[in-house]
Amino acid sequence: MSAQTDLPAPLIPADTDITGLPGFMLNVERLFASELWALSTGDEMKAALALWGRAWQQSPAGSLPNDERLLAAFSGAGPRWKRVRAMALRGFVLCSDNRLYHRVLCEDVLRAARHKDLRRERTAAATKARLAKEDNDPTPPPKGKKTNEINKTTSRNETRHEARNVERDEDRNEVRHEQRNDAATLTLRESLRSPIDRTGQDKTLEDIPAAACEPVPRASAAAADRPAWNSRENYDRVEKRCRSALPPGWVNDFAVGPMVLLEHDGLDLEREIIPAILDLAASRRVPIRTWTLLADAIAERIRVQRAGRVAEGLPPTPAAASGQPSVDLGSHGLWPESAIRSWIIRHRDNPRNWDEAVFGPPPGAPGCRIPSRLLIGEAA
Repeated sequence: MSAQTDLPAPLIPADTDITGLPGFMLNVERLFASELWALSTGDEMKAALALWGRAWQQSPAGSLPNDERLLAAFSGAGPRWKRVRAMALRGFVLCSDNRLYHRVLCEDVLRAARHKDLRRERTAAATKARLAKEDNDPTPPPKGKKTNEINKTTSRNETRHEARNVERDEDRNEVRHEQRNDAATLTLRESLRSPIDRTGQDKTLEDIPAAACEPVPRASAAAADRPAWNSRENYDRVEKRCRSALPPGWVNDFAVGPMVLLEHDGLDLEREIIPAILDLAASRRVPIRTWTLLADAIAERIRVQRAGRVAEGLPPTPAAASGQPSVDLGSHGLWPESAIRSWIIRHRDNPRNWDEAVFGPPPGAPGCRIPSRLLIGEAA
């Protein structure tokens, strides 16, 4: 008992409350200048940091129980606790309540508790002022509006609303159908889903040549054989075709509607959407997980491609790739030779740039499925 009496008092009052504050500020400059950083091994430093985090979560905060088994568990050292104990407990001091308090951490605890009390006091004062203001107003305003000499007359309000609604309906019914029909022929899905540029400003149809935004005329034979755009059969058709071009791990949701709308808005599935998917798969390291994000990326890419083609004096949409050479990749469908050639070039620049899950073994490895004519042609 005398030994406990000789110990210092706890560094943190028992009623100190910092609940809701999940972490503390780490003074990096102070840490790097400390003896702990200069003298400790990796295991000792790891145990010390673990004990700091545990101490912040204890009650009182900034302290640890004086129990060797708990300290070994809290530090993560386990059976190696005795070897790291001396260095891991640097800065901790045993106090009269038989708990270990960290001097520096306790300073942060007291600082955090003061700030929390100040926030609580400000919130209570603001709530008290708001309630007092509401209590002093004998007629609380309905729906957030305070009554006055103008809007307190019910009959006047009713007449005004009725007249306004009639006038609004007449104007809307006269022009809305004409305007809507005209706009449908001039715009293309808000300029290909209105992609946002790096400056944070929306791109509009004025930013690119008008010819680049003209809807793509669908072939009559294909349109006749194609199901209704909003039918389940058409959704399944677009999803199946897009997934055949996607690498594994891309798009794990089922809302394929954004891709269907791309085709409905005039983007050609085979001439524009599928090549854009192949380009994205070849150029991105991080896969796209949703159809919505994929549709946005494809729309932006096609918008740029159309603008470039128009600037070169070419039609905005490439011609149909009839008879384009392709390579059968089994479960991953037919891939155009142009896309595979780009992968071969990227692989020669960096051997890690190869998706073995899609293309199989890389060039030069046993079992490579890429035709030798492509490998020889790109090596020439």
